[in-house]
Amino acid sequence: MKKLVGEPLVHFALIGAALFVLYGLVNDDGLAGTDNEIVVSAGRIEQLVSIFHKTWQRPPTADELKSLIDDFVLEEVYYRQAVAMGIDRNDAVIRRRLRQKFEFLTDDIGGALSPTDVDLAAYVAANPQVFKTDNTYTFSQVFLDPNRSDIEGLVAETLAELRNVGMSPQCSGLLPASFESTSARIVDATFGTGFSQTLDDLATGQWTGPVESGLGIHLILLRERVPGFVPELADIRDVVNREWAHEKRVETRHTINAKLLENYDIVIEWPTE
Repeated sequence: MKKLVGEPLVHFALIGAALFVLYGLVNDDGLAGTDNEIVVSAGRIEQLVSIFHKTWQRPPTADELKSLIDDFVLEEVYYRQAVAMGIDRNDAVIRRRLRQKFEFLTDDIGGALSPTDVDLAAYVAANPQVFKTDNTYTFSQVFLDPNRSDIEGLVAETLAELRNVGMSPQCSGLLPASFESTSARIVDATFGTGFSQTLDDLATGQWTGPVESGLGIHLILLRERVPGFVPELADIRDVVNREWAHEKRVETRHTINAKLLENYDIVIEWPTE
């Protein structure tokens, strides 16, 4: 059965059926009667009581309940009158709100699908970059002020000392002298976007430089670089399930949009200029 749900044709059929369900949900608003008659259903009254109880932590009194029903009826009268007068037309706020509400309903359809382990594993295999961990780096650095007039000579001199004497770097300003198993994201946040990619090009085990960052010039001793990897499904199941569900909601919305557009002839009148 789960395999059938994953088939595109079956999925499309379910979406088509869901559109009829949506129509019923939208039109089942707890009201009955003709255009000139308003009948408040028992379900609507229960909803009003429930909202009151959640707000005030107690059930409404008889007078309060009558006031809630009267207010709801008046709201319905105002709504019908506004629609009859066309007040809802060409109102960007109302149009945006109605679209948002409809999208919430369609998203619920996409979220109703349940993936199997095979579905999730296939999704990870198709999108490894989404779940791959960052590279991590262990390195030491010496910061040099790029505004020094003798910067080239200073780089050569300091680099020679580091390589020959093996001096220990000292903390330079706000930057630590050493970084242990630091992720690419944190490295880039510290030194500037793309600095971790520069570390990917460096050989390990020797002082190298000059290496430029958003802060200035550095001499770097890259001790270890650990490539990122895609964890086992069991370790990231919740994340994969969330991403899979999001993709299905997007796919469902696109499919429903295409189905709805089939009922309309779209005419675009471009300005002459």
